Amino acid sequence: MTPAEPPSRAERVRRAIPPALVLAAAIGYLGADLWIDELPATVPGDVSPLVHAALVALQAVLLVFRRRAPIIVFAGAVLLDAVILATSAGELGVGSLGVILAAYAMARRSPRNPALTALALGALVTTGVGASALLLGSRESALVLILTVIARVVLQYAAPAAVAEYVRGRERLADALQEQARMAEHERRERAEREVRAEREALARELHDIAGHHLSGIVVSAQAATALTRSDLDRAREMMQTVQDDARIALADLRRTVGLLRSDDDTPSGAPSPVPTIAGIGALVDAARERGQRVALTTAGDARPVGALAETTAYRMVQESLANAARHAPGAACAVTVRFGADAVQITVANEPSAEGRTRETTERSGVGYGLSGMAERAELIGAHLSAGPDDGGGWTNRLDIPFDGRSAP
Repeated sequence: MTPAEPPSRAERVRRAIPPALVLAAAIGYLGADLWIDELPATVPGDVSPLVHAALVALQAVLLVFRRRAPIIVFAGAVLLDAVILATSAGELGVGSLGVILAAYAMARRSPRNPALTALALGALVTTGVGASALLLGSRESALVLILTVIARVVLQYAAPAAVAEYVRGRERLADALQEQARMAEHERRERAEREVRAEREALARELHDIAGHHLSGIVVSAQAATALTRSDLDRAREMMQTVQDDARIALADLRRTVGLLRSDDDTPSGAPSPVPTIAGIGALVDAARERGQRVALTTAGDARPVGALAETTAYRMVQESLANAARHAPGAACAVTVRFGADAVQITVANEPSAEGRTRETTERSGVGYGLSGMAERAELIGAHLSAGPDDGGGWTNRLDIPFDGRSAP
């Protein structure tokens, strides 16, 4: 448990004010005795003002401990005030200040039910002792006596309790506002962290799509070029040219992706690559063919725009599917179908089983990446549906359905 910090100098001065006020009241009472000939009569007999001043001084001493034991300090202040009332015909109110300050401290710092009980008992003591002393030693009318007792109870108990409750309410409100501000700051930080994670995941997917596709093509073309160096040198040169082209395209796409992370003022010097679209799927298929993949492209229906994000999602799905086919089913024929319907555009990429007998399912499960999961996340963002899995012939089929419902619009 961390020890409490010592109070500041200003706090120590503020805590010393209530005892100092009560002590000043005691000293003031003694000073008044020197200048006033007649002080209130005493019952029974005469009691020296010095005794009353000493009782008030004891109240001041008790108030020093009001934070540690507020109920005990309050009880002591009430009893000392009762002695003063009993020995001054109920007319001497010099002990009231100590009771007021003790009642406020108790009502503010103690639990509500014990504090209310102590206030009620204190009011009963003051009422009983004060009324008895007034009846025995005062010549005032009954109405005046009743009003005096009521005023004393209100001043010494009701008023401090009301002020303490008001202060406690303000403190609770301040605590609630502080907690609300803390929760808002916590939520803001969590939201910012979520946005950062989302941006990182989006960037990771984008880099995976770019690097995975082009690097897979580079590997396949390089392997083919190596195999052709002895049998067909011209074809090997063509394959090496394809490797260079894929490397340039990958570099341009990476520059474009990095450029997205910059501010509008920090524009790359080179011209960015165009945003991938469904119309660019044909060029994607041509590039795959140049790398040696057997890919057939079929389009049907009248082309309709589906929004920039949906266009990119469709392009990346075909790109990732062809890269996976080259990686996990080398030599297998692929079929890409783009069909524009009345309500949606359907894009399908299917490949036959590979010559080695490997399946996409086993390879997807063997490693962690952004392939199928990245495609699924992109599809969910635009309200599309992605299905992926092995087909009856042992191959693999990815199918993306993008509805024309406006959600995928820019």
